[in-house]
Amino acid sequence: MKKTQQKNSKDGGAGRMKWAYVAIAVLIAVAMVGTYLAPILEKKPAAQVGDTAVIDYTIFTEDGRPVITTDQTLLESEYRKGNYDLLLTQRLEMTAGAQVSGENVAVLPVVYPPITGFSGFGLLGFETNAISAGLIGMRQGETKTISFSYGGNDLETNLSREDADGIGLNFTQAAVGDMITLGLTTSPEIPLGGETNSTTALRFGQVIDKTDDSLVIIYRYGSASVTLNGITG
Repeated sequence: MKKTQQKNSKDGGAGRMKWAYVAIAVLIAVAMVGTYLAPILEKKPAAQVGDTAVIDYTIFTEDGRPVITTDQTLLESEYRKGNYDLLLTQRLEMTAGAQVSGENVAVLPVVYPPITGFSGFGLLGFETNAISAGLIGMRQGETKTISFSYGGNDLETNLSREDADGIGLNFTQAAVGDMITLGLTTSPEIPLGGETNSTTALRFGQVIDKTDDSLVIIYRYGSASVTLNGITG
């Protein structure tokens, strides 16, 4: 009987040791998981005023058509749909919170398709100001839709039949909803009569009204979809 009791006592001790080993192993595993997850769960810093932000973006018209993007997948998708009024550009560095004159023209490089007669794509200060302000508080990897506001500027222009012919636009075939190519100078003004030079930036306009002898064209946009890729300073 004594031998049996001693054996049971040893078995109980061994069992407790096994449970101790299991508990230690679990603690180590939990600690390792915590170590691996710490960088993932760590909250990324938010963009502050004055930070330099690296962004991907797409600019949309008021009716939701993309006109310029850094997203090559979107470009290919739109081209398959027959929307060739879409340009591919590259990532942009922008200072969060920076503001310029609303009529300032920022010239963005056009990667595809090749364009001639223009220095790039023209983005107005109204639009860059909205994007810059919208970056404040964003975190790396976050995507936000930022709406544009132009104050009292309607950004419309009227083209007579002669003016339309002068920029190579077929007045007879032009219809409401059509996208047309315009040029922006630093004024900004819409050059007519085929006047283009290396300082003129491309801008897409949209026909919103047509009469027997004129076209009404808007060259304002609706919003930007912006993704913050990083903060460099």
